Amino acid sequence: MNTVEFLVFPVNYLLGSLPCGLVVAWAFRGVDLRKYGSGNIGATNVSRVAGFFPALLAGVGDALKGFLGAYLAFRFLGTSPLFLIAAFLVVVGHDWSCFLKFRGGKGVATTLGVLFFLSWQVALLCFLVWVFVAGLTRYSSLGSLSGAAAMPILLFLFHRPSVFVWWGILAAVCVFIRHKDNIFRLVQGKELKIGEKGRGSNERGNFGIE
Repeated sequence: MNTVEFLVFPVNYLLGSLPCGLVVAWAFRGVDLRKYGSGNIGATNVSRVAGFFPALLAGVGDALKGFLGAYLAFRFLGTSPLFLIAAFLVVVGHDWSCFLKFRGGKGVATTLGVLFFLSWQVALLCFLVWVFVAGLTRYSSLGSLSGAAAMPILLFLFHRPSVFVWWGILAAVCVFIRHKDNIFRLVQGKELKIGEKGRGSNERGNFGIE
């Protein structure tokens, strides 16, 4: 491994660590997103605090991080096993950002960005799974979990390289781990629905903005 190939790993982690949602919420509302809504830095919480357009910007920014990270990994590492690590590090950066004391989001948009590079068809299908499940149940987290579970299956069915399929498995497991609190709240019937203000233990303050 030469120096340039080695640098892909820290660069991807740092790229993933950029907190797009936090920056967007501060730019549009002048607030620390972590103190409002669910406290998460992802696009769903941005929508609660700042509205649809800022949430769209945050989601696109997080997805672009993933796409660029996957491109760098593929450009310098090809489909070697090292690609799996490098492409996953951009998701790790988002979930455990060095700029946020190793805290972060849940990695859904960033994961989707990586997936779009691996297979735009699979990314589109997983996004449609999210839209269908979230639209049917009004639980964004349940849509995310459903889309994540579909990733490795669809990558396999679309005959993508085995290292892509393994990445899908690893990324799906990570999404489930990061959503463990959501899973508990879903089971208890306490999970926030799309457009719903925080309540009880989920509430960290809000502006009255859906």
